[in-house]
Amino acid sequence: MKNLIILALIIQSFTAFSQKSAKMYPEVKKDSVIYYADNVEIYPISITFSGQPELENLRIPGQFKMIQVLPPQSTKNKVAVFMVNDNKKGWKIKKMPNYYTLAGDATIKSYDADYKYDLPFQKGKSFTVHQGYNGIFSHQNENSLDFTMPEGTEITATREGKVIDAVQTNNSGCPSINCANQANYITILHSDGTIAQYFHLKQNGVKVKIGDIVKKGDVIGLSGNTGWTNGPHLHFVCYLPDPTGPKQRKTIKTLFRTGDGSKTEYLSEKKTYQKEY
Repeated sequence: MKNLIILALIIQSFTAFSQKSAKMYPEVKKDSVIYYADNVEIYPISITFSGQPELENLRIPGQFKMIQVLPPQSTKNKVAVFMVNDNKKGWKIKKMPNYYTLAGDATIKSYDADYKYDLPFQKGKSFTVHQGYNGIFSHQNENSLDFTMPEGTEITATREGKVIDAVQTNNSGCPSINCANQANYITILHSDGTIAQYFHLKQNGVKVKIGDIVKKGDVIGLSGNTGWTNGPHLHFVCYLPDPTGPKQRKTIKTLFRTGDGSKTEYLSEKKTYQKEY
């Protein structure tokens, strides 16, 4: 009975600290406790533990991994195994580390840094990068880009990928961080594990559905002025999930095809870019 009570407390701890859709559950046998996790999402989820378990009369075969990745739409992923040392004695999990989850694979260390992204608007258009990488308004220590553009401008996918998240119900914004959670956006997962986000879309301005596979150049939404914003624009950011980084992600610089598409460059603040391809 004592061991069952301890087990119940462990289950409650997992539930309280979960941030994404990952179901964690134990399987108790005579000489072991195994924790499994299910991921119902269409994208990988990374579980990050805050430390190592503290055990009594239990051992961990191999190694307890601090970061573990659950494949998309997968069940019964083994995340922890505890073996009883002496079956004649009671056992106890004295402390199980807290954990949180992130969308994407947080174990990825390298990505396609040479990939050539398309500008996120239609052919024949030109827009100015109002705020660039490490901008002073809201991009401190972040590799993000803000394109000044009128509301309702068609936004195109900079790279092919899978739509894994989208919000389009908001209709307000302000030049304060207090409005940050009011932005409409689209999130797209790329083949190398990087994730792109397109922010500040107008209400009902999302033109794709979660689960859609989009091609580079497809129209995915309409620009707007929702969330933390001081004027109509598109905020574009590409990142890898990173439990150790600011905002639990590592934002990355992306090369863009500019002009007629023959030139590739990192975009600079206050410069205007034309798309002729």
